[in-house]
Amino acid sequence: MSDLPAPIRVPYRLAGTALSTVLAAGSALRHARVFHPVGVAYAVTVDVEPDGTGPWGAPLLDRPATLTGLVRLSRGTGLPDGLPDVLGLALRLTDAHGPGRHQDLLVNTAGRGPLVRQVFLPARGFGTGRYSSVLPYRVGAARVLFGARPVGPGDLRTFAELDRAAAAGALRFRLEVARPGGRWRPVGTITVGERLPAEVAEELRFNVNEHTGGGIAPVGALQELRRQSYRLSQRHRP
Repeated sequence: MSDLPAPIRVPYRLAGTALSTVLAAGSALRHARVFHPVGVAYAVTVDVEPDGTGPWGAPLLDRPATLTGLVRLSRGTGLPDGLPDVLGLALRLTDAHGPGRHQDLLVNTAGRGPLVRQVFLPARGFGTGRYSSVLPYRVGAARVLFGARPVGPGDLRTFAELDRAAAAGALRFRLEVARPGGRWRPVGTITVGERLPAEVAEELRFNVNEHTGGGIAPVGALQELRRQSYRLSQRHRP
């Protein structure tokens, strides 16, 4: 909360508590996540490949490396396959900043251009939408958004299609970063592998505020509101 002006820290803390209470109640009634209740998880390999446009100021993005982790692909409201929904890609890079220090990134289908990449937009398939963190991060000295672009086959409208593409080694996403108003810059490739058991996927708890480091930090009032709401709502989720 240190990046927020002191006069609004208390109101945001209260707002976060109120929002987390609503989310926790919704989770209890639904017996699942309020948002992105339906999803599947996979093991992933992430090849970090800086594009040479200059250092970002974070070792994770500036040094070529091969990392392992996991990803959860989900439907935002749980609508049936094939119907437009805000689709989510939750990525965890395991031990990215040292033993036990993971990097979580949450991106959702959003607008494509610089003016709308901070707006959630529905997509029919996981292989057609452009993904954005929507909310900003500070990487080094710059404010940026994280994004992902599908590099796999077809629309991938169903979880069964995701499974087949992953099993064939063809389900990939380009991990990207963009400065405000700037172009998306590729920083790595996410290759989706083995599907994880359903109970493992259900137990996953992503948190971009707690699982981050190495010069990468969520910033802004809305990120702080999310931090407050996630912390309490996840604690009370069934």
